[in-house]
Amino acid sequence: MSTIDIFVQDRKLIRGALAGLSEEAYFAVPAGFDNNIAWNLGHIIVSQQALHYTLSGLPTATTREDRAMFKTGSSPAGWEQNPDIERLLILLAETTEALPRDDEAAVFSGFQPYTTSTGVNLNSFAEALAFNNFHEGLHLGMILALKNFTAAAASQG
Repeated sequence: MSTIDIFVQDRKLIRGALAGLSEEAYFAVPAGFDNNIAWNLGHIIVSQQALHYTLSGLPTATTREDRAMFKTGSSPAGWEQNPDIERLLILLAETTEALPRDDEAAVFSGFQPYTTSTGVNLNSFAEALAFNNFHEGLHLGMILALKNFTAAAASQG
């Protein structure tokens, strides 16, 4: 299985974890958490676009507003309004489809090395792809944890 295949599989797992969630579940911030499911979803998309497209000097599928809402260090506490979940789900699907196609077309040849906020040096698109898969796995875990906490709170309330 290639790194691109792992990316696509990660995204399938993320979509599966989000299936059937209520609007309330997307925006709930359980005690002990700083973010919600919606933030994690947006952050996954924004980070992937930055790691692959921005670092390759290419335009992204995300807007300036998306990047401000979901960048590292942001939180729903700073939102003036909630993001459109349907739009984020469409972006998730579109960016999942675009990456393998763009990789096949070799558009990432201009990749510029980058050191992540966690100190990981990314010297190539291949390294950025591997790091992104790791990163998305972490946020899938957060989505699942938030989903469990939100479901537990709903059953108690």
